[in-house]
This record gives sequence, structure tokens and C-alpha cells, in this order.
Amino acid sequence: MDLSVFYAGLLTAPSAAERVWGVDRWAEYLGDDAHLLPLLDDDAPVVRSHAARRMLVEVRAVALVALQDRHRGARHGWPYGPVVVRRAMPVDDATAQARAALDTLDPAERDGVTDRVAATLAERVGPPPGDADACRAYCTLLALGLVPHEVQEVDPATLLTPLQVAVHRSQLVSPRPVPHLRFDGPDGPVGYLYREATWVHDLDESPLGRDVARFLEGLFAADRPRWTAATPSAADDLAHLRDVATSAARFCGCTVVTDGA
Repeated sequence: MDLSVFYAGLLTAPSAAERVWGVDRWAEYLGDDAHLLPLLDDDAPVVRSHAARRMLVEVRAVALVALQDRHRGARHGWPYGPVVVRRAMPVDDATAQARAALDTLDPAERDGVTDRVAATLAERVGPPPGDADACRAYCTLLALGLVPHEVQEVDPATLLTPLQVAVHRSQLVSPRPVPHLRFDGPDGPVGYLYREATWVHDLDESPLGRDVARFLEGLFAADRPRWTAATPSAADDLAHLRDVATSAARFCGCTVVTDGA
């Protein structure tokens, strides 16, 4: 049976979110690289959350990570040459920049841009209603040439681009509330678990960081009542963190931090 029937249609869907779903299905069904390569040129935005912040990410970034994971597991390097990359953009930044850029245009120019953006949204993005304004802002910046991209090589050993390395490091530089659980990789922290009203999974987007995120999602799903207590105590929180540390220790170094150090 040709397993591409489970993902190929999604990879060419007019909705960017469906194409991203198609990338997940491609990975699940061990799809052919050739089916994913066209998405390395796909600059359509989708909205994702990172550490409780809404970010705009291009479809090509999701496809790149999936291909990197595939070839990292195969341990035979990166066969596809340089790739186009850019940082994810906070939704608030995109909205403010797009509004400011449109304000500089005369009415005829502004109408032309908004018409092109409306066509792009309909043909290539298809955002859900809650993400429509954010995706419209990003597509406006694309239409005006205000989204800078870089062409970078993929490191043959780590299978990461320089931008990915820089982003992973920058995601974890500020202090976290205590107590928290710190997850450590070979080059430093890859993320934290802590409570700020609710539990926050604050992980970078490195391969290990994403492994930890999947681990935490499974842990919380398996025992959701424990993690959603209405009136938690500090002692309970600390006990939860220590239990997670014990479970995670088999694949990741981790430390329970209680003093802000």
C-alpha cells in the first residue's frame, strides 16, 4: 500500500495549518523526502505558541525541522544544500509593524497591498478565525518585502543551521520562577518546567528540547488531575517537579532549582 495517501493531499492543501499537519503525518508514515522538499520554499505563516507567547512561523521552518529529524536519525548528513530561514515573529510585533507599514502608503497603494494579501490568505494560508489577523499582518509584511530571510548551510554533524543554534540559545537566557525543573543538554539548558498560575512547559526548539516537550505532554495527559489542582501548595509543586526529574533522568539531565540560582 502506498502510505502517501495518508499525507500527500495535506501537503498540497490550500490551508497552511493543514500542510503543517501533513508534515506531521509525513513523519508518522515515514514519507518520501521528495514529497516534503517543495515545502522548503513555503513562506506561508501559521501561529504557534512558545512559552505561552503566540509566534508566527513559516511552513518551511516546520518542514525543515522534519527533514532534519529524518536525516539526523539516519546519520548520513544533509543532502539538500543551503536552505532559506528566518526567525519566528511574535504576533504582536507583526501586527504593529504591518499597521505602521500600511500607514505609510497612499490609499491606492494600500488597497493594492490589502487585495494581494487577501488573495494570499485565501489561496495559500487559510488561517482559522482566531489567527486570521496575525496571518494577515505577516502576509502584509511579506508583500511589502519587510520579512528578511537568510540562506544558510545545514551543519553536517548537528544538522542545524546557524540561525537555529542562535535561536535555541536565545530562548533560555532569562531567569525562570522558582521552584523550577531545568532540563540540561550537552551544550546547556534546553528548557524548564515551572508554575505561573498554570504549569508552563518552557522548552527550546532543539531536538532534545522537542523530545522533552513530547515527554511532558505525555506525562500530563496520563495524570491530568494531578497537574490541574485548583489550590496547589508549594510542597505539592516541589514534589511534582521531583517526580518529573526522576522520570526524565533516563534520557535527559535535569535539576530541581529551589533558590533562584
